Amino acid sequence: MRTEAEAAGPPLEPGDFVQLPVPIIQQLYHWDCGLACSRMVLRYLGQLDDSEFERALQELQLTRSIWTIDLAYLMHHFGVRHRFCTQTLGVDKGYKNQSFYRKHFDTEETRVNQLFAQAKACKVLVEKCRNVQHQHQ
Repeated sequence: MRTEAEAAGPPLEPGDFVQLPVPIIQQLYHWDCGLACSRMVLRYLGQLDDSEFERALQELQLTRSIWTIDLAYLMHHFGVRHRFCTQTLGVDKGYKNQSFYRKHFDTEETRVNQLFAQAKACKVLVEKCRNVQHQHQ
């Protein structure tokens, strides 16, 4: 059996990585991992005001169903330069039968596909990229 160090590959040299002092903000619910990550990025950038964040969520109509495209719009709202790379420009139908998405998939599919369709006009940078790794709950 390989040790964790062996599994990780060769040791990293200085310059092989950048370590940033990003604060840790815990999720409040099982479904808000993307929002917690967004809060961490905004806090690191010195742009996190909780009441402003909550207003942005209301403005963008972000509730319990948060997709990655929603986070791209959220970062754009706060003026964070970013690029959203995805394998699928729109909803990946493979999520339809996952328990987390199943209940609201049909209505969410329309909403999310509209966000992708409007991204360029809204100046939200979305690119179709190969070999993008996804992690979902």
